[in-house]
Amino acid sequence: MSVINQMLRELDARGAASSDLPAASTGTVSANRHPAGLILGGLGLLAVGAAAIYWMLPAAPKKVDAPAATVIARQETAATPVAVVSAQVAPAIQNALQAVIAAPPAEPALAALVQPQVAMPVPEAVQAKAERPLSAAPKLLIPVQSADRIVAQVEPAVVKKMTELSPEADAQQYYDDAQTLRRAGKFDAAIGKYRQALERNPGMTNARTQLARLLQESGQADAALSLLKTGFEQRADGGLAIATGRLLADLGQKDEALGWLVRGQGGLRPADHALMGALLSQAYRHEEASRAYQRALAADPNQGGWLLGLGLALEAQGRVEEARMAYRNALERGQFKPEVIRFLRERSGLLAP
Repeated sequence: MSVINQMLRELDARGAASSDLPAASTGTVSANRHPAGLILGGLGLLAVGAAAIYWMLPAAPKKVDAPAATVIARQETAATPVAVVSAQVAPAIQNALQAVIAAPPAEPALAALVQPQVAMPVPEAVQAKAERPLSAAPKLLIPVQSADRIVAQVEPAVVKKMTELSPEADAQQYYDDAQTLRRAGKFDAAIGKYRQALERNPGMTNARTQLARLLQESGQADAALSLLKTGFEQRADGGLAIATGRLLADLGQKDEALGWLVRGQGGLRPADHALMGALLSQAYRHEEASRAYQRALAADPNQGGWLLGLGLALEAQGRVEEARMAYRNALERGQFKPEVIRFLRERSGLLAP
């Protein structure tokens, strides 16, 4: 850079000296050509120096365009007509060149700001993204202690729900236990279970009748009768009416017993019909008694006692032949004491009176 500055100073000195000499008429053309040659030579050296400086500067990336200002400066420098430049213009040119040389290079700054980036094709970018392993989803780990606490909180509610039975189901459980105890001969314990069943389900007819029977067998007939009548008042049930009639019949209250059996007539069993026949015969209602016995024998014709009762009811009506037939059937199908057998043989005509 100092060499170029020195050449410019010498060029200025020569131009000033040539301007002080008187111009001759014969040497006008040569005098004018000499300074022009010097100027052309100096400009050539300047161009060579500028080119050397340009090539010494770091090269910009290929894809980054050079600044427009630099290109325009180069074009103006190349397009300046050298032959027209005079000595008076040399200082201005020198100052301009010094400003250009002193100015920091623009292209490296641009190169630093604009870094070359290698564009990846879209398929390759997608493939690279796809090849990256996906991070596994985080697993939720529950501590064992926490799980135990949850189970401990849930279990009591589940057990409580399973043990909570309906009143009917609970009463049935007590009834089954009472039946087991009764068959085992543990009557007092069975009575307690029957009572518990009735506390949970007062309308449980089977438990009430079984309890009344145990109370009667244990000598508590009045308590048994009260239990049956109370149950019938709460719920008019044919089974309770029949049980009450049978209990009253055992107590010798024949008329009242007959009335209770009539209340439960829709649910009478063959034995209940036979009981009604006996009660009707004792009440001297023989025709009704014979019909009651016939209903009982229609269900079970092999009952000797019922045949004996039918024969008595028929004989009381004067139907002797029908009564004899009933007595003979009673002898064949029943098991009697010797005095009853003798009576039947006499009444049937098989034995002389």
